Amino acid sequence: MSLGGIKLDKKISLSNYTSIKIGGEAKYFYIADNFNDLGNIISNIDSDFYLLGKGSNLLVTDNLVKKPVVKLGRDFSYLREKENLLEIGASTPLSFLIKYCLENNLSGVDNLVGIPATIGGLIAMNASSFGQSISSALVEVDVMDKRGGIKTLKREEITFKYRFSSLQEDIILAARLKLFSGGNLKLKLSEFLSERLSRQDFNFPSCGSVFKNSLEFSAGFLIDSLQLKGLRRGDAQISQRHANFIINLGAAKYNDVDYLIQKIKDQIYKKYSIILQEEIKRWE
Repeated sequence: MSLGGIKLDKKISLSNYTSIKIGGEAKYFYIADNFNDLGNIISNIDSDFYLLGKGSNLLVTDNLVKKPVVKLGRDFSYLREKENLLEIGASTPLSFLIKYCLENNLSGVDNLVGIPATIGGLIAMNASSFGQSISSALVEVDVMDKRGGIKTLKREEITFKYRFSSLQEDIILAARLKLFSGGNLKLKLSEFLSERLSRQDFNFPSCGSVFKNSLEFSAGFLIDSLQLKGLRRGDAQISQRHANFIINLGAAKYNDVDYLIQKIKDQIYKKYSIILQEEIKRWE
């Protein structure tokens, strides 16, 4: 089946597109390989759709996902220098950017090394690590609204907060970053990556950090303080290594993960009167 010459895939298992390996089938799944594809898709479907990036902070229902799913493809993955800035397509994996920075001794995003995400997703969520967010390197971003309109926004026109940006309702197309010569970048990347690997759980599929940190304490500290590490429902388990990770031991289901999330929220609220906010995104 096609839409204006664009292939429409059906019966695509979204578990293949999420880092936790959970998710049902998509009723409508589009890959936009270029601007024309994306414009045609947007003009032919309802404005209420899901935009799929790397799927690294995403928890998807096991049931049929009826809302259209759109993924940016080929022409949205690139890096190029432009007027002393580095322009990066939204579907470019962070690992490609880190490799480019290492080859060209450019610093400014090295603290993010090891996060399994695309540039668009990192900016939309204002990803941060080791005290610095990606927005600190951002100069401007090209976006398309869900009616197909395209515009360029300067950094000062965008609202960035902890794990939030005002871009989350738009489709990020490309971003331009201001990076700088990074000294001993190889050493810095090695140190950041070693620290991440030592603290987080990459042995099993997960969504990464499930909860945002509270004002006073990290979510991991709060969960660990109630000795919830290792708690299991089906094949979903609160990681023994990092309490803010819920891992998939093999065949975990959406409801298994949801049960553990609600269990954590309930016990943290009863003990500390703190309402934990989810960092992950849900498709239901």
